[in-house]
Amino acid sequence: MSEKSKKDRKKDKLPPLQIVKYNFFMLKKIAQFTPQYIFFMFVTGIIGGVSRSVSTVFTYALFNALDRPGVNFREIATYLVLIILTDVVLSIFGAWYFQYYYPVMDRNLQHKMHEELFGHALKMDLACYDDPKFYNDYVWAMDESKGRAVQVLEDVGRIITYLITLSTLITLMMQVDMIVGAILLAGCIINAVMWEINNKIYFKKNEKLKPLRRKNSYVNRIFHLADHAKELRVSSAGDNLEEMYSENVKEIVREEIKSGKKVYLLRIIENFVSVTARFLPVVLLLVKLYDGSAQLGGFVASINIIWNLNWSMYDLAKNILRMQDNAQYVGKYIKFLSYTPNITDGPLAADPLESIELRNVSFAYTSDTENAEKAEDEKEIKYSLKNVSFKIKQGEKVAIVGYNGAGKTTLTKLIMRLYDPTEGQVFYNGKPMTEYKIAALRERIGTVFQDYKIFAASIAENVMGGEVEENDREAVTDALTKATFSDKLSSLPKGIDTQLTKEFSEDGTELSGGEAQKVAIARIFARPYELLIMDEPSSALDPIAEYKLNHTILEYSEDKTVIFISHRLSTTRMADRILMFDGGCLIEDGSHEELMKKGGKYAEMFRLQAEKYRM
Repeated sequence: MSEKSKKDRKKDKLPPLQIVKYNFFMLKKIAQFTPQYIFFMFVTGIIGGVSRSVSTVFTYALFNALDRPGVNFREIATYLVLIILTDVVLSIFGAWYFQYYYPVMDRNLQHKMHEELFGHALKMDLACYDDPKFYNDYVWAMDESKGRAVQVLEDVGRIITYLITLSTLITLMMQVDMIVGAILLAGCIINAVMWEINNKIYFKKNEKLKPLRRKNSYVNRIFHLADHAKELRVSSAGDNLEEMYSENVKEIVREEIKSGKKVYLLRIIENFVSVTARFLPVVLLLVKLYDGSAQLGGFVASINIIWNLNWSMYDLAKNILRMQDNAQYVGKYIKFLSYTPNITDGPLAADPLESIELRNVSFAYTSDTENAEKAEDEKEIKYSLKNVSFKIKQGEKVAIVGYNGAGKTTLTKLIMRLYDPTEGQVFYNGKPMTEYKIAALRERIGTVFQDYKIFAASIAENVMGGEVEENDREAVTDALTKATFSDKLSSLPKGIDTQLTKEFSEDGTELSGGEAQKVAIARIFARPYELLIMDEPSSALDPIAEYKLNHTILEYSEDKTVIFISHRLSTTRMADRILMFDGGCLIEDGSHEELMKKGGKYAEMFRLQAEKYRM
């Protein structure tokens, strides 16, 4: 084995204190979300242990009584009634707990844990989503959180059960035969070792397969979402996705076969040890029965104890060792929850907008900056923006233009403080944005993203971005009017209550690209934003509809600051200023007339687009 493999194996194994710490962490989480669940875990563990112990003691006493000459029938009947009564009481409690109470607590726990994960994901920096490892940890946390929480809880409950059971069985077994007890203990220790090795194999396999399964989950979504149906039918994208899916499946199968061979060998050894540990004691007791040193009743009772003791020891070892397995998964959950955002609140509330300013701002996405640390020359860093400086005053209408990849959308993210600059600073009213509360800033800035999303909800909920109160309805209708959606709205029988998409409603409406874009634009008119940022706000519209919409937006935004981001220049003549970007750099700044006279990149771009419309 290579030195690296040895280190990896050592790294995979958690120290005992860490195992206890992680399992205890999950128990605290359960107690935080569903404290009753913890209480009944102890109750079921104690009841399970006591009932098994009582049943075994009564059975042992019954067979010993049967061995005595002239046994009293009432004594036998009493033991039988106690055994049956114990079983009935346990069955009634088990039916109530597992069929009624457990499903309710299980669902409540899942809801609370996912709610926490969703909330934490919303607090994460947008930069986290540029990191595939973040996705893997997030998916792992979502997939395993509730299941592992329940596993930890159930394992602790079973440990309580088996400790109580074993203390009773071992006491009885010592009265039967010490050698038999030693054989059972040795078998459990060997099987426990096998179980730990099996857990390691499964964990490593799951760690390798998670990214592959996530990719295949993505392919599944693509094939069943209507958004991608047309593209799949008119291009070879479907074939490529199928190929990727097939390759992933092959890799999954290879990994399953590789780990399966190991598990298969372990199971053979485990089964051999289990069979030996169960039947060798029986043989020894049969020898005793044959030579007359044991009675038939005692022999039958002893067999019952042996089998119970064997399974209880094995299950106890399995549950204790599974704490290591659980701890590794809980560690992933803790790791995700320990992500701390770099973009955090400052102490200041945001006053009404007076100006937005960028000073010597450069920006590179996370993966680029990480690569830069390994690069010998800073020139190897791929900057989306490089040394950008400009100031926008309240009430100005500014068009930010440039070809695709010029860094225009990155500007939106910096102004919204979804990212912080790699170098330089962004200022709000003359103070660094980092000094303000994030929510207070974003309450004053309305944005239509280039890759806006329409949700499977009503039109009103899509516009307001959540629940709609009765006093919001007028604002929704007004916002849709300003976004030139009123003609379409009047054709919908349910108006703003119309469900969008057919994902959850057969009566849902599928909007065209331009109509959906207008609903997205309506969001910036539904609330009293002071700065409106529109990233390619009319890209899905024809030139006439685009011209009309842009005029309407400016008309209703007369007292607001507006930033249009586009590579189409139909809007630029209406702007007070035009900022021309190329390769992440601000290369020109001025009005339409000034930049046309200058005859630079903007003028060239404008003439090319104008020529296209004249053809």
